Amino acid sequence: MLKVDQIDKRYTADTAVLAGLSLAVEQGECVAVVGESGCGKSTLLNIIGTLDQPDAGRVSVDGINLATLNEKELAAFRNDRIGFVFQLHHLLPQCTVLENVLVPSLIRPESAQSRAIQLLERAGLSHRLDHRPGQLSGGERQRVAVVRALINQPSLLLADEPTGALNETGADALLELLLELNREEQLTLIMVTHSMRLANRLDRIVEMKNGCLT
Repeated sequence: MLKVDQIDKRYTADTAVLAGLSLAVEQGECVAVVGESGCGKSTLLNIIGTLDQPDAGRVSVDGINLATLNEKELAAFRNDRIGFVFQLHHLLPQCTVLENVLVPSLIRPESAQSRAIQLLERAGLSHRLDHRPGQLSGGERQRVAVVRALINQPSLLLADEPTGALNETGADALLELLLELNREEQLTLIMVTHSMRLANRLDRIVEMKNGCLT
């Protein structure tokens, strides 16, 4: 489903963030990416998610070589195939929970609202549809962010420290939601985390060191 082949990324001439990194992930697999801060985990997710470009190497998702797509095609691909969840929820404070979830689907709103309501119910947020982010707990805001990432039914979800700002109870609840969606929708999950306790609940753990996977 995902193939990362010998990618390099440098931000300065003498600093290689990624160096010949390769990774293959099957459809429906849950992979944890661990490693020390600054080892390139977020850079890897950004390149897989088309938010950044490698200096060398190739990334393919669902058999499509991302390097062959122009900017407009990349934007459409990203919106249709890839969901993002970050440590900070990035919800719009002036919008309700339901409105925040619907933002990525505005270009095709036909069935989005019913899916949004169903997902929010599964996330335990059916009583929060008309609340704004400032009225939610940290765990609730992150669950809204997960639902927003899934509104367009992506095949790949990239999660960058999604539980980093949560306590243990909130982190467990969020991971359980992700794993349920993985099982029911065959969602492929790649999650960067510092928590080995959470990483051990996923199918596979890969460790990054010096810009490579070990």
